[in-house]
Amino acid sequence: MITTPDPVRYPERLARRSLFVVWGPPSHGPRSKVFARALGIDLLFVHGTKRRGLLIAPWKYGYQAIATLLLLMRRRPHIVFVQSPPSLAVLFVWLYAAVTGRRFVVDAHSGALDTRYWTRPAWLHRFLVRRTTLTIVTSEHFADQIEARGGQALILRDIPTSFAAGAPPALEERFRVLAVNTFAPDEPVDLIVSAAAQLPHIGFYITGDLNRPGVTLPPTIPRNVHFTGYVPDDVYYGLMEASQAVMCLTTRDHTMQRGACEALSLGRPIITSDWPLLRTYFSKGAVYVDADADAIRRGVEEMVFHHDRYCAEIRALQTEQRQQSNAALGELIALLDQPVTRRGQPHG
Repeated sequence: MITTPDPVRYPERLARRSLFVVWGPPSHGPRSKVFARALGIDLLFVHGTKRRGLLIAPWKYGYQAIATLLLLMRRRPHIVFVQSPPSLAVLFVWLYAAVTGRRFVVDAHSGALDTRYWTRPAWLHRFLVRRTTLTIVTSEHFADQIEARGGQALILRDIPTSFAAGAPPALEERFRVLAVNTFAPDEPVDLIVSAAAQLPHIGFYITGDLNRPGVTLPPTIPRNVHFTGYVPDDVYYGLMEASQAVMCLTTRDHTMQRGACEALSLGRPIITSDWPLLRTYFSKGAVYVDADADAIRRGVEEMVFHHDRYCAEIRALQTEQRQQSNAALGELIALLDQPVTRRGQPHG
């Protein structure tokens, strides 16, 4: 168990009246798990199936909508935190809040604000943004978007935490890189494999559910590349703890890297994409690379060559980001601790 000092505590009187809702299985809410644990509130996953697609969507979302309303009416929380995407989850939490006069807070991930699928229709997105008590975002870019649409935003990039790390599977190479991957469209798996082929003495362990629809692996996989498939949380964190560096890449700007946040909490140096958001948050203990196989190779070589320095820097960054997280949580608590109007919004 790797531990960090506790963040600012959510008052017990608020925790008893709060609930965190996520549409999807537990594997879809790693940030929400950390968030709810830091606040000391119940986290409930509402899901009926992991299947995706247009044919299953009406049944899946219909079930989640009804189950959410029944859950909320039974529990009657005063404050509901809801993960977005999907945006439909926000709609039905708002419906509960509108009927009961309660408040709700949206924890908006990057995809909720920069993917057209989740921001359409635009009028509905604006409607919900203006009615939530607060939208929690990961960057100034998204905060500006929320405020331009008439909402109130709070930037909370991550909450440093602790993880129970189990025993990882047998690992071969002396220097190991864990590439956190879900086979999402913005994750350049092929480039990682191409870079690994040029570094045969370094082990690359690439996560991700191999049974996910649409997953295709590169035709040639070097011996030093190991696809882990889906692994339980404790094995995943064991892999991370047993790795010398953690790689989290995206081809999409303004996208926070959850895997890099986990690496920071575990004190593992990071190789990540060269985007302003990631440079700002992971300002120490990280190597930044472009979406190019040679650039990724050079980034890994830099990490190997200066590994001790990056390890020391990531430990320093843990302290800095813990302070930022505490400040953001303090703002959140101050807002939610205010008296509310009949509309469910704080005074002031």
